Amino acid sequence: MFAKIFTAVAAISILVVLVMALMVAVWMRDGFARYLLRGELARFDELASSLAEREQSKWAEFRDEPQMWGAFVHAHAPRPKANFGPRPSRSPRFSPEAPLGPRPTNPPPFATGDDSMRLEKRIVLLDRDGMQVAGNIERSALFERRPICANNSCAGANLLGYIGLNAPIEQRDASDTFFLREQYASLALAALIAIALSAAAAFIIARQLLEPIRRLESGAKTMAAGNYTARIKQDRSDELGELIGHYNTLAATLEQTAKAEREWISNTSHELQTPLAVLRAQIEALQDGIRQPDDKTLTEMHAALMRLSRLVQDLKTLSYGREAELTCSLEKEDLPSLVKQAAETVRSKLSAKGIELDLNLPAQMWVPCDQGQIGQVMDNLLENAFRYTDGPGQIRVNLQDAEGFAQLTVEDTPPAAPEDDEEKLFDRFYRVEASRSRAHGGSGLGLSVCKAIVEAHGGTISAGRSELGGVQIVIRLPKEAV
Repeated sequence: MFAKIFTAVAAISILVVLVMALMVAVWMRDGFARYLLRGELARFDELASSLAEREQSKWAEFRDEPQMWGAFVHAHAPRPKANFGPRPSRSPRFSPEAPLGPRPTNPPPFATGDDSMRLEKRIVLLDRDGMQVAGNIERSALFERRPICANNSCAGANLLGYIGLNAPIEQRDASDTFFLREQYASLALAALIAIALSAAAAFIIARQLLEPIRRLESGAKTMAAGNYTARIKQDRSDELGELIGHYNTLAATLEQTAKAEREWISNTSHELQTPLAVLRAQIEALQDGIRQPDDKTLTEMHAALMRLSRLVQDLKTLSYGREAELTCSLEKEDLPSLVKQAAETVRSKLSAKGIELDLNLPAQMWVPCDQGQIGQVMDNLLENAFRYTDGPGQIRVNLQDAEGFAQLTVEDTPPAAPEDDEEKLFDRFYRVEASRSRAHGGSGLGLSVCKAIVEAHGGTISAGRSELGGVQIVIRLPKEAV
């Protein structure tokens, strides 16, 4: 993996450097050629001034007689750069009336064996609109021009035309070639340095990318082995750092889930053990003849069996709710009637304990719900309030319309759960005080079952502190099917 990342990054960097070096070399060559061409054209001051002094109407003679244009150019063109000695005297200024003949003492400038280097093959005269008047018609890829101006001003009518010059196919001398060669060598050295730096950067980038990936790989193997306690050091703030953070969050969630599963199994086995132990003791007593199968014994056995049955049913409900498979058969039901039915069932027990039940219900409130499941919720809430309310006390049930929801509130008098434990009331097998709860026959699943059923109906359930001093449970059920 390291070799692949390093090779990919290095190859891209090297390719970019080579392309840039090639483009710079081409631009350098063309730019240098254009620089030489402009330098050569800048030396045609005498030719430009002679053309400016000549009447513009007579420029047409150069078109009609190309030899006259060549002679004019030779007469006023600068001498070659290689001529460092005293400039020989120039013949009298050219005029149209002067006889056209060879110049015996001075050879034509730039006239070499290469026809492409001859000045008359490269220079051109243009009018002010850029149209050709005299000279070579063809233009090379590199072409420069300079204005011909009258009265030392190129504004308006003083712009008479242009002198244009084509670059020769090869016009560099030894010094020019040496200069370009040195520039190419410097460019090649800079490219090699850039390639070396790119390789070093590719090495660092590959290592920086692979180091957290390797840590994630190691962490994934540890997690796959069932160890959810391992965490990866969070020392990055980029996308890989966010991925490491998500991994740590996942590991913490799995650790908490695994712990909850162990507690679930332990608590479930413990809760099942109690009624099973009672039944076993009763059956063994009957087998040994210690007890007789009378009404008292059978009643105790039936109570243990019913407790076991309720526990199994609660576990089944929680399992379906956890897997999002808890189904509800929704029908329009009168919620106040369901509350009254549950209240009548538990009223006698409440009275025996000295607990007053206060119902504040509307005449009717139709809600789409599963009658059996909502009835089980009410039974659990009232049973829970009965177990954890000291007598004499009070349980108050309110039902009201709250913006499209049926809001049912069940609250009681002390004792109340600690404020830090109010959200834990809906956890499976949670008890504020375990020994006291078991003494009252509670399994710690009642409110968990209520939460699963209410959420399956699209509602919400929450716990808080009651104005009466005890616990307040608030249920909100949608009045329209979701």
